Amino acid sequence: MPLVSRRGALGALGAVGAAAVGLLWWRGTPEREAAAVREVAPTAQASVSAPALLPPSERARAVPPSDPRRIATENARRGSTAWKVGRGGIRAANDSAHQIKGYASATSVPVGGALDFHVAVHPGGPYTVGVYRLGHYDGAGARHLLTSPRLTGKPGARAVLEESSGMLSCDWPVGWTLNVPNDWTSGAYLAVFDDERGNRSYTVFVVRDDHRSSDFLVVLPFSTYQAYNQYPLDGRAGKSLYYGYGPGGTNTYQARARKVSFDRPYMDDGIPSRFDLDQNAIVWMERSGYDVTYASTIDVETGRVDPSWYRALVFCGHDEYWSEPIRKVVEEAQKARVGQAWLTANNMYWNVRFEANARGTGHRVMNCWREDADPGAPSLSAATDQWRRIRRPEQEFLGVQYNGIVAAPTPLVVSSAEHWLWQGTGVRDGDTIAGVVGGEADGVESGVAVPSDVRQTLLSRSPYTLRSGAHQVQSTSLYERSDGTLLFCAGTFNWALALNHPRFQDERIQRATKNLFDRLRKAA
Repeated sequence: MPLVSRRGALGALGAVGAAAVGLLWWRGTPEREAAAVREVAPTAQASVSAPALLPPSERARAVPPSDPRRIATENARRGSTAWKVGRGGIRAANDSAHQIKGYASATSVPVGGALDFHVAVHPGGPYTVGVYRLGHYDGAGARHLLTSPRLTGKPGARAVLEESSGMLSCDWPVGWTLNVPNDWTSGAYLAVFDDERGNRSYTVFVVRDDHRSSDFLVVLPFSTYQAYNQYPLDGRAGKSLYYGYGPGGTNTYQARARKVSFDRPYMDDGIPSRFDLDQNAIVWMERSGYDVTYASTIDVETGRVDPSWYRALVFCGHDEYWSEPIRKVVEEAQKARVGQAWLTANNMYWNVRFEANARGTGHRVMNCWREDADPGAPSLSAATDQWRRIRRPEQEFLGVQYNGIVAAPTPLVVSSAEHWLWQGTGVRDGDTIAGVVGGEADGVESGVAVPSDVRQTLLSRSPYTLRSGAHQVQSTSLYERSDGTLLFCAGTFNWALALNHPRFQDERIQRATKNLFDRLRKAA
């Protein structure tokens, strides 16, 4: 089957346009489009308990204090563009030459905690690790926090293949440990690996603040980052949950991995697939001064975050891979009147299962066996397959669900223009906003239940063409429960880009999203 080409050139990461780090690549298949409308099939469901969430009336005495000015103060500090590829002759590393690569020992670290970086340098030699916090910073896109001492690296061993599952994992020694100061601000961070020959790669991680609440908890989709990670993307060995190299270097779905390991770098320059969505939303939120803190999907899986500390959860990126515990926590949060904002599309599509790595470190391996039997699943667990195929379609919770891959950026067609979300945008029913429907899209699937006890408003009805040539309708959805709790789904990847990306940004989408965040902040 055909494979969409790797990103053709280095593009912009965030607000600053084409001079920044190489942006993301994206793949899709006709089979995946067909799966969007496939009939839901029955199977057993797992019974998983979630942390009990406090009702709103009890939150005040249990929730730690917030610091509403923290993000504005942080972004007023001096930013830096030194993290970008292309500055001073810096080149992006790749998986073929493997000049310098690294991965983190966890997806997140608390303030005051420590995070290990496992680094390989080929053909060996000095290197450094720079640490940057991502944000607005007057357009710089990041702030430099520190740089490691000059270190000496060695070539890393090749990733080890687990034949039964196709999982590739690395067991490189720790090259450097970051001890996070107590005064760092929660956020999305980049570790920047530089050798002395001008090669650079990255890895992304989150700094949590486990002692501060905020209006919004931004959850970054590390499970989806790993699902798309085909390290090493060298034409020979790499595997993701989508593709794998078979005989002769052919990249096929059949040769894909059924398990993926977090103990390996992200492919090529190290920026995860579709991180542009998260980055543009982050820049907009931080430029707007919203009171936000950050976590990873693995933090939700492991119970490291309590959603009742926040007025709303924000899923700003492509958040496709969800375990039963993650879904349970988020469903319970919604019942506890924690609002939600989903700023892209194709969320909560695959059910996954986490397990420990060979060293016994938990949640470092993710299973998604799809149509193949999962040999490690407990007897009562749901299959690691599409949620809709195990009779728990995402629309039951989100109000919409994935319905296709968009052939080319398409206008969003406004509906319900009188709704408060569109207030101040000047739009009328039938108006179009160019390019907002793109990447993947959601819509209301006929015959699939929508949430009960809610008032749902469809804020767009946008016809679009799939890559297969068929046609679908995208819908942006917002539903409000009788207790006032809100859940918003943008229903398109490009909503997040429209918040900040130079090519897609649109003042109407920015104002509508501001209306949403302001209402979420007041709803709880």
